[in-house]
Amino acid sequence: MAAETAFPRLFEPYQRGRLQLANRLVVLPHGTSMVSEGGITEDDIAYYEARARSGPALIITGASVVADSSAVRTRKLVEPYNEAVLEGLRQRVDVIHAHGVKVVGQIIHLGRETIGSEFETAPLAPSFLRSPRDPYGPQVLDDAGIADIIEAFGVSAANLERTGHDGVEIHGAHGYLVAQFLSPATNRRSDRWGGPIDHRLRFLREVIAAIRRHCSDAFWLGLRLSASEEIADGLEVPDTAAIAKAVAADGGVDYLSITLGTRGLYVKDATAPPATAARAAGIIREACGLPVIVGQRINTPQVAEAVLAAGQADFVGMARAFIADPDWATHAAQGHPERIRPCLGLNQDCRSFSPHLHCAANPQAGRERTVEFTQSLRATKSRRIAVIGGGPAGLEAARGAALRGHAVTVFEASDGLGGQFLYAASLPQRSELRRLIDYLQAELRRLEVTVHLGRRIDEAADLGVPFDAAFDAAVVAIGAAANALDDEWRAPHAMSWFELLEQGAPAPRGAARALVVDDGSAFWWTYGVAEALVQAGWRVKVATPSAAIAAAIPTESVGPLLARLGRGGTEYSVLTALDAVTADGAALVNVTSGESLDWPCELVVVQTGRSSRSELLPRLRAAGIEAQAIGDCVAPRRVSHALLEGQRAALRI
Repeated sequence: MAAETAFPRLFEPYQRGRLQLANRLVVLPHGTSMVSEGGITEDDIAYYEARARSGPALIITGASVVADSSAVRTRKLVEPYNEAVLEGLRQRVDVIHAHGVKVVGQIIHLGRETIGSEFETAPLAPSFLRSPRDPYGPQVLDDAGIADIIEAFGVSAANLERTGHDGVEIHGAHGYLVAQFLSPATNRRSDRWGGPIDHRLRFLREVIAAIRRHCSDAFWLGLRLSASEEIADGLEVPDTAAIAKAVAADGGVDYLSITLGTRGLYVKDATAPPATAARAAGIIREACGLPVIVGQRINTPQVAEAVLAAGQADFVGMARAFIADPDWATHAAQGHPERIRPCLGLNQDCRSFSPHLHCAANPQAGRERTVEFTQSLRATKSRRIAVIGGGPAGLEAARGAALRGHAVTVFEASDGLGGQFLYAASLPQRSELRRLIDYLQAELRRLEVTVHLGRRIDEAADLGVPFDAAFDAAVVAIGAAANALDDEWRAPHAMSWFELLEQGAPAPRGAARALVVDDGSAFWWTYGVAEALVQAGWRVKVATPSAAIAAAIPTESVGPLLARLGRGGTEYSVLTALDAVTADGAALVNVTSGESLDWPCELVVVQTGRSSRSELLPRLRAAGIEAQAIGDCVAPRRVSHALLEGQRAALRI
């Protein structure tokens, strides 16, 4: 299908005023943390080049701080006010420009938000209001301090222009300093910087004026705003529409980028609807008349095209979709959306920064300069490869091996592909996970990989006799098995978490009280089961030996999860373990004090964990077969580990 037929609006050029763009695709700002001493690294440059190569119209680079009063102690945010980092910024711009892509640098002052890292000085804010995410309050800015920061925005913008950027974007969203002045939730001043909206707008207006004063007329100036801050007393869509209208009337801004939320709320996970900010963006666009970029949960060309067709924005922006597939634009332009590796909205590896950006769905994100991923893809000799197990690890290994020119056969014991990942996708609000399996299945069909379902491999002989007549090597990816419920906890009203997944949540009975016992892993396997029970009508109590609730679930997913559980009346007991299943419920014990508590309930669901299935690999090797094991059969972990090991296995064959 031709690109102009498939997604005509998405690839339509745009020209208005200073803005001249080849299409309507924007890579939205997101930090890579591939930064050292406030300057970008070669890894960061390689990361951005991989995204530029496929041809989005514009890349807006991750937020860079405008002053040392907003620099974090780790120096992991870019510092464009620092002359020492400018050459690196120039190199990144040159690499992106070489692919015909425009570059805008986003600039920010964090204000009171320390983003989980210490400042060297006290955080600054318009008012003495402690961020709910940080343990201490800020220093209140005086007129001199405000003037210094306004000037710092202008200087940093000028430095970005010196390094070849096409423009700059003011980060006025997500509860950072510009937004702290704009929002009545964070600006309680009674002087000329606070109170009525015209006063709260003063800081932003002076920042815009400073940038225009320091930069040339040809330099673009964008502004990112949260249409709704999604906090008590915060900005709502009508407020932001009024701000946008005022800024448009002033004439200094070329475009708006519209989003929703504040820190901890703005990176929407898979539970948010597609194009979650599009309706708000459309309202603001109509109110102000400025060109509008909208992002958040736009991850397919179909959704992007629909947003443009509805007139809700002039451009569609994506960050995580381009993390998951740097070739997103290429596949969409060629009319092959099924070839796009999907963003799953997990917010795991892309938000943990350990030590920098990675991706659960795309192991190569953040590893663009890793030697094993940069070497020649094609194998020097085609081999016959047996992949045993059709979960994410096995499917990724099969895909990678087939791409390298090997003849691949997949053996799966069940009647479908996906493995235990399908159980994870069956949890409430997690159905988006299926998109990864759909993508991998489509890739195997495209690459003509042979798949045998209902073929359990327990011994070498199960693969063919003799083995070397059919295959040259094997990859074992048979996954992990859920541990059974301990006999001492067996009772008519007790079951393991995996039994619930297989059988479904039972219908409530009696007082409909259910106890979910975590094992301290604090991950989706436990909390997804709790949500399934809530949806079935149970009143749930979660007991965990951990000191925190859902500690292993990403920050941006915890809030929505706990809100959903809270609406169902879920209760929690931390530092608590299961001592015994009793006739009328369970006996719990505090793991620190040893205090016991009887908890009456009609259902007990126990997180028993998983154990690797490691028996096949030594059997194959004992038969003289070249074999390697990957994924959960090595050790039960997350999908990101499974996919990484699948790709590495394919490269080693």
